[in-house]
Amino acid sequence: MRKLKYALILSIGAFIFATDSAEAQRISAGGGVGYGSKSENLNFSVNAYYRLPTLPLRIGGDVGYAKPDDNVNEFDGNLNVHFMAVDTDLISLYTITGLNVVHTRFSIGDVTESDTDTGINLGAGGELDLGFGRGFGEAKYVIGSDRDEQWVFGLGVRVNITN
Repeated sequence: MRKLKYALILSIGAFIFATDSAEAQRISAGGGVGYGSKSENLNFSVNAYYRLPTLPLRIGGDVGYAKPDDNVNEFDGNLNVHFMAVDTDLISLYTITGLNVVHTRFSIGDVTESDTDTGINLGAGGELDLGFGRGFGEAKYVIGSDRDEQWVFGLGVRVNITN
């Protein structure tokens, strides 16, 4: 799972620094809470997104953590593309398409087992200017293994790092 987190961070960082139009970059980062309809547990996450300067697209991802049971730890990562249907200073509305990876680790005494599943995210979201940042809400459906196929709802705040 560490490799996945490092790969996600390095990929986003490399893409941002490879862009030669630093003036036009719009990078936002934040955090939030999510809830899965099937897993029925809270997920705490951090995210970062990069708004492409000449296209109505934003790319990025998030990494989350949940502890559904005393013996279970769950990490998930999402690489997403947002199509910005509406993008104004006050409000943004967007669609979500992306890749979802969930890593679950079960530990009982000295015995540890883990499982990793992948899926596809499809959904929509919106942001509202709060003055200090942008509050966001998202609803997406994760299509993947039967165990992980579910609706996921998220709320949080993102702040612009660059404009």
